[in-house]
Amino acid sequence: MKKIISILFITCWLSSNANAQVQQIEWEILSCGIIMPTKDAQYPGPILGTEVRFNLYDGKISTGVEFSLSGYFREYEIYNAEVDYRSKYSDVGTAFLSFQGVCDYNFKPRNKIVPFAGFGLGFVASTYDDAPNGFTISPSIRVGCEFYKFLRTTLDYRVMKYGFNYFSLRLGFVIGGRNKKI
Repeated sequence: MKKIISILFITCWLSSNANAQVQQIEWEILSCGIIMPTKDAQYPGPILGTEVRFNLYDGKISTGVEFSLSGYFREYEIYNAEVDYRSKYSDVGTAFLSFQGVCDYNFKPRNKIVPFAGFGLGFVASTYDDAPNGFTISPSIRVGCEFYKFLRTTLDYRVMKYGFNYFSLRLGFVIGGRNKKI
């Protein structure tokens, strides 16, 4: 994990541009939304997070780190062969604490509406009992749009072990990252 953080900061330091027209750091203070699991018989749940990004190449590329907390309820089924009876339960909650390095490409960084696409890679701790040490590596792909440099929507797809993959749709509030006054 220290290597990922070191690589992100070195990239930011080497790529910083003294003539940049946008603020170098932006912070998505609060990002909240909903997750939709991709596995059958699972229910939507909430996601909360925060993200700090560094703008590079005049705002065209943003790299940073994201922390999020999410969870949902699963349904499982028990079959009793002696009486030929199936029981369904939906009270099993699973929570995820995620730390990811992210990188986005902003298609029109000077406009008021900025579409972006990117990816993330990090670690997820889960409350799922069979996960070794509760940790798994989790890649993600993401797309979204930033409105007026203070409101950001993000749709991402996270891949995790044990079939806990999910889509998340979030709305976040951003400070920083605006065009500099010259």
